[in-house]
Amino acid sequence: MRGMLSSMREVLRGNVLVLTLGTVIRQLSLFMTFPFFSLYVVALGGSIVDIGLVNALRPLAAMFIYPVAGALADNYGRVKILVATGLLNAALYSVYMLAPDWRFLAAANFLNGLLVFSFPASSALLADSLDPGLRGRGFAAITGIPGLVGILSPYIGGYLMTVLEVERGMRLLYGVTVAGVLMIAAMNWRLLEETLDRPAGSRADLPRLVRGSYRDVWDTLRWLPRGLRFYALMIVFTLFFNSLTGPFWVVHATDALGISSLGWGALLTLTTVIQVALSIPAGVLIDRHDKGKIAALALALSAIPALAFPFSGGFPGAVLVLAPIAVANAFLMPLAGALMADMVPVERRGMVMATLGRGMLMTNLRGESGSGPGMGFVLCLPVIVGSLLGGYIYGESPSVPWMLLGSAFAVNAVLAAFFLRTEEA
Repeated sequence: MRGMLSSMREVLRGNVLVLTLGTVIRQLSLFMTFPFFSLYVVALGGSIVDIGLVNALRPLAAMFIYPVAGALADNYGRVKILVATGLLNAALYSVYMLAPDWRFLAAANFLNGLLVFSFPASSALLADSLDPGLRGRGFAAITGIPGLVGILSPYIGGYLMTVLEVERGMRLLYGVTVAGVLMIAAMNWRLLEETLDRPAGSRADLPRLVRGSYRDVWDTLRWLPRGLRFYALMIVFTLFFNSLTGPFWVVHATDALGISSLGWGALLTLTTVIQVALSIPAGVLIDRHDKGKIAALALALSAIPALAFPFSGGFPGAVLVLAPIAVANAFLMPLAGALMADMVPVERRGMVMATLGRGMLMTNLRGESGSGPGMGFVLCLPVIVGSLLGGYIYGESPSVPWMLLGSAFAVNAVLAAFFLRTEEA
């Protein structure tokens, strides 16, 4: 235990500490909105199909931006991008807070997709700042510590949805988010240190970078080594099938399983407790053992509960389903980022992470639409199609999205066991 704490002190310093603190602030503001966003769409007049449409618009916009974002991160520096997008995001979350109907949420989600410049930059900055022997613990820290601070966040969100009702509760949370995002931007500006060694590009280079960035995506895909190609395939499966189910966990829980918004918040709090308790031990195991084998075991553990969720029958059954998913996520969340950092050299990280994201293998219980560090250019189209199909499939047969998700995790477990090999960068 003493050695574990000592290694965590080595990890939590400099850029890693600043990025972790930023995630803590988001955990106490923006992350509270994710589990209930689908209910907010409905509260503002949207339908089940509209939920899928709104969630498809963010990756649709992001798809055209990710290549440029990766080129900028690899040429202009990571920190400037994080500060600029933070300020723009603060203005955008004001639209979510004040939206008079669901169409404004759709427009805001589309605009949010245009602000994905921060994700390749933050992912590359984090990977640059971590010692190769501590990457599992580093990614565990940046996911586990914010989870520890925000253990009660889902429950508080559910409480606000119950007491204030969905519309007023979400408006309050987005107001808190605006303040939080501004605080993160100020912190990044003052405290982050740039890790890119090459000279910063000049303004005259920008048009050339934009024109060449889309070509660079295809060059990056051709460059991918064998292990990274299989990993990319696993990420595509994960994002596509998560987009079928992500927005509808809370909808199915409240409509079909008889679980209240407060009860769903309590369930997500339970999963957070499990993930936080296991995150640091998981990071240590990831650093010491074969990452491909750990990925295979965790993905297999996710498959059966996903298949069982539509039939869990209420709160007690949902606990039995979500608990093993939380155990698997405790390993998969840091593992995904560590795998990507291991396999991608520093000079390619901005573009590779703009193309494939930071790495995403977990089960998305909170319903985040297609964005975030786990997203990239290649993943946008699968998420768009999955989000659009999800509303129609769920409307016709509510159990089918989870049947597909569980099957996808089983396939990914096989791919990880037999084909996922890492070569440290």
